[in-house]
Amino acid sequence: MSKKTSLGHNPLAYSLNNHASFDFIKSTDGKPVNDKEEPVIQKKVASYYLEESVINDVKEIAEREEKSYSCLVNEFLKEGAEKRNESD
Repeated sequence: MSKKTSLGHNPLAYSLNNHASFDFIKSTDGKPVNDKEEPVIQKKVASYYLEESVINDVKEIAEREEKSYSCLVNEFLKEGAEKRNESD
């Protein structure tokens, strides 16, 4: 019997070309893994003083719709800006 300690099997030693997909790993050569990647939207932090009741209402809606608070505020502001631009 060998006195070498066993480190177990190496899962990468087997050919997985027909059995596994590594699509979840991002490409490192600068090319997208698939064509479904969306462009990155640039964002900035903004700070506003809002009424506490408005903040609480938005947080309740965000929780009910299972969205983040900032995502919902962003949607509200976009909709409001579009409506305001249409009426001008």
